[in-house]
Amino acid sequence: MEVKEKISKWVSRWLIWGMLLCMVGCQAKESLLYVNGEAVSQEEMELLDQDIDQAIRMKVLQQWAKESGVIETAFSYKEMLQRMEEENRHRVEQKAAGGIVYGVLEYTPLQYYNVEMGKYERLLKDYMIREVSQEELEIWYQGHKENYWQIGEIQAVLTISYDGRVLSEQEISLNSYNYRSLSEQDEELVNHLVNLSEGEDSCWLDEYDREWILQCTSREEGTYQPFEEVMGAVSEQYASERLEKELSEKVAASEVEDLRE
Repeated sequence: MEVKEKISKWVSRWLIWGMLLCMVGCQAKESLLYVNGEAVSQEEMELLDQDIDQAIRMKVLQQWAKESGVIETAFSYKEMLQRMEEENRHRVEQKAAGGIVYGVLEYTPLQYYNVEMGKYERLLKDYMIREVSQEELEIWYQGHKENYWQIGEIQAVLTISYDGRVLSEQEISLNSYNYRSLSEQDEELVNHLVNLSEGEDSCWLDEYDREWILQCTSREEGTYQPFEEVMGAVSEQYASERLEKELSEKVAASEVEDLRE
């Protein structure tokens, strides 16, 4: 009996210690941030470098996606990691079989998290585009019409000289199709060009003391791109602006309980 009692006491002690250790372990992983009553896991907080503002924003985005019906189940960090492991395994197998793998071969948790949150934003924007009427889009277009200004073609002659000697002379054409590429090549040249009227010229020295003379030979008037031609871009930009506005409003109205020390 004494042996049985001793064994029973030891078993009881080990059970108690096991429960205590479990409690300590659970407390270590206990969520300390709640957004609208929903916990942000410690693992997710660590992934976001303990950035509370970003954590709140992401949790509100997750909740909004679920409430709007664009996703079926609430976000789970644990399930996200499982999906990431499956995706990584698939990509490695595809690569080994000689297939083409676009992007990274294996995602890190942060990379995959950003991909999933990006999908949530994309789904919400698609939802907004489906529900907006053409009349609403046209009103938005009129309020942001400057985004759809298209410059007319500008023709000019550029002469580059040094110490009174002409080094080069060439004709330049700027229009809506090459504006971006030409700006990337020489932003200063484009800035001078767009400010010239027909018959005007502009002169400046570069860092090598070469003289640049730009003479505008012709200039067409710019126009606004018609709504019908840019409706796709308008829809996308409308949805992006609306998403950011509504998400910011939801974040500001959310109830946050921060239990961190």
